[in-house]
Amino acid sequence: MRTFTTILVLLILTITSPLSAQSKKDLKEEVATLNEKLKVLRQTEADLTVAQNKIKSLEFQVTQLEETNQGLLDNMNNFLSTSTQQSNSISRTLEALRKKEKQIKGIRDSFSANDSIALLVLTDLKKTLGESAQIGVEKGAIIVKMENTFLFGAKEGNSAVEASSKDFLNRISATVNKYPALNVSIQSAGGDWGINALRASSVAKLLQEEFEVTPTRLEVTTKAGGGNVTYVFLHPDFNAFYLDVREELKNPN
Repeated sequence: MRTFTTILVLLILTITSPLSAQSKKDLKEEVATLNEKLKVLRQTEADLTVAQNKIKSLEFQVTQLEETNQGLLDNMNNFLSTSTQQSNSISRTLEALRKKEKQIKGIRDSFSANDSIALLVLTDLKKTLGESAQIGVEKGAIIVKMENTFLFGAKEGNSAVEASSKDFLNRISATVNKYPALNVSIQSAGGDWGINALRASSVAKLLQEEFEVTPTRLEVTTKAGGGNVTYVFLHPDFNAFYLDVREELKNPN
């Protein structure tokens, strides 16, 4: 009986031994496979961690670049705004200079026109009055100088214009009437204010009444001393010219 049992055990062991060896082999292979997969998984996790760190680093760099770009854009906008303001300021300055230049040109043109007229008047007077006439230019005015003895005779204190001098005054009047833009100032000089005023007035009255010079163009002045002479000044209307220049300078356009 004991022998049978022993044989039976041996038989069972003989049958089950190949099966156990095969299972162990499969199990080892499965474990090896799992270990390999675990190794791959761990490597994948490590690679994923590295990739995530790189992504975070790139995201940080992108954020920095965005901030830098925004700063550059802000600076550029500020620069453009400043440049625009400066450009507008320069444009306004240039426009103001252009207007001033236009005003200055207008004033210069007025002076040039007056100078041109003065030259024509001077030429006409020299032709009309002759080379012996005392004609000059001073402060924009053409001046004709005449001795009082020529105009009023040798009698002291006389203020009536001598007939012999009327032709000379008539020739002056012809030039005066030729240039209606000019005004005429008559100044008599000498030692007596009263006589000076009467003499200048006599000449002005003669120019108006006999030689048809418009009275609004005539002005009478006197001068104490300065010789026994009378002056006839032909000049622009200085008051009107001053007002024109002032208005030109005030005009924003």
